[in-house]
Amino acid sequence: MIGVKDEELSKAFGRRFRELRLQTGMSTREFADTAGISHAQIYNIDNGKGNPTLGTIKAVARTLNISVSELLHGL
Repeated sequence: MIGVKDEELSKAFGRRFRELRLQTGMSTREFADTAGISHAQIYNIDNGKGNPTLGTIKAVARTLNISVSELLHGL
């Protein structure tokens, strides 16, 4: 089960992330720099192609100033 990827979940997370990121007014590059995550990883998440680690999810939530549960709400 290691490395299992649920494409629908990745797409849903990407849509949720993009919606919240756009509310910040930050580009993917600005968001990546602020979060301390590579631009490529943020770009992939934003486009529903990423499979972020828990650490990345925590950094994304922190940068959005929301909790991890708020970030994952509705997925």
